[in-house]
Amino acid sequence: MLDAIESALLVLLVVLLVFIWLVPIAGKWKVYGKLGMPGWYSIVPVFADYKLCERVHRGDESKTFLMAYLIVLICSWVFCWVDTVGWLLALAQLVMNIIVLNDMSRTFGKDAGYTIGLAIFGFVFWTMLGFGASEPVRLDDDEGDELDADAGSKG
Repeated sequence: MLDAIESALLVLLVVLLVFIWLVPIAGKWKVYGKLGMPGWYSIVPVFADYKLCERVHRGDESKTFLMAYLIVLICSWVFCWVDTVGWLLALAQLVMNIIVLNDMSRTFGKDAGYTIGLAIFGFVFWTMLGFGASEPVRLDDDEGDELDADAGSKG
C-alpha cells in the first residue's frame, strides 16, 4: 500500500516539476514572438541571449556591448574551472544579464521592479510577460517614428 502512495507522489512530483519547467519556456517563447522574432530563438542557449541583446539593447554602443556580452558569456564557460577568473566572469555576466533584462523591461514599458522580478523570479516573470497583455512599446524600428512625432509636437 505504501509503495503505491509513494509512486503516486513521485509521479505527481515529476508532473509538477515538468510543468514548472515548461511554462516559463513557453512564456519566454511568447516574449520572443512579441519582440518580432521566432519563438524557437528562446530555446537555443547562446543564440537566444545574442538575439535578445541585439533586439532590446539600444544606443551607439550596442554593438560593442553585444560583443562584450558574448565574450563574457563564452569565457565564463571556458574559464569556469579557474576560481578567481570564474567568479569575476560570473559577476560580469550577472551584471550584463541585468542590463539586458532592464532594457527588455523598458521595451515592454515596465519599470525597474519588473527587472528585479525577472532577475530573481524569472520563471514567474517570463511567464507573466509572455502570456500577459504587455506588448513592446518601443522597438528599434519604431524609434524613428517616435522621434518624428516628438519633433512634430514641438514645432
